[in-house]
Amino acid sequence: MSESRSALATIADAARLLAPCRRLLVLSGAGLSADAGVPTFRCEGGLWNEYDVEKLASPEGFAKNPELVWEWYRERRLRVAEAKPHSGQRALALLQEHFPGGTVLMATTNEDDLLERSGISQVIHLHGSLFDTACSGHCGWRSRDGDDNSLSMVPCPRCGAPTRPGSVWYGEPLPAGILQAITHFDPDGCLLVGSSCIVQPVACIPSEMAMAKLAVVEVNREETPFSPIASCSLRGTAKELLPGLVDLLTSRTVREQLHRGT
Repeated sequence: MSESRSALATIADAARLLAPCRRLLVLSGAGLSADAGVPTFRCEGGLWNEYDVEKLASPEGFAKNPELVWEWYRERRLRVAEAKPHSGQRALALLQEHFPGGTVLMATTNEDDLLERSGISQVIHLHGSLFDTACSGHCGWRSRDGDDNSLSMVPCPRCGAPTRPGSVWYGEPLPAGILQAITHFDPDGCLLVGSSCIVQPVACIPSEMAMAKLAVVEVNREETPFSPIASCSLRGTAKELLPGLVDLLTSRTVREQLHRGT
């Protein structure tokens, strides 16, 4: 019973920090999708453990062996297609729809579509989309390829160059304007979910907010390099913690009580 009360008090502390926000940024990483059974780049005992995924997910790896890279991406697409959104992701959809008096912006380093399938709209995919296929040249062609991978390993329909996965690879810059979209949103608080917060330039977003004394609540099953500067850290999985936190944040009555400190 004491452990349960402690957990509830921690969630209440997190809700108290985020309740006054009017422009809340939800920034999620691999841990959020892992709760739905989506493996990170390499899972234990997986087929791809013998490969350096940083070389597979790179322009150099694609130039050296495009068939191997596409095989890896097709398997990842299949694993994501088989996964279903969990209670934490569905709770974020409710938060976006019912956050009283405020706006919620969803941004993620995940390449899957589980947030969209949970009911969230306008997700900013900082590292690209797993189900996009793009031109490996410079013509700018890109298309959704989520049904049967029919666009992979074929020439670009615009310029004839080979097509490649639409993800942002190691050594590549983020899509133009994507960080500016977050800057334009001007968040006054952040809910950081399932992210180790070590990959730049995305890692600078919550760090700069914390340094500006804005509320940044971390949800992660383990301590991360960001934990020491987070306003509040909740230890556990997203699917365990987010439903309770969102219940508090979407209740106008509870928000008013939290704001008054009662």
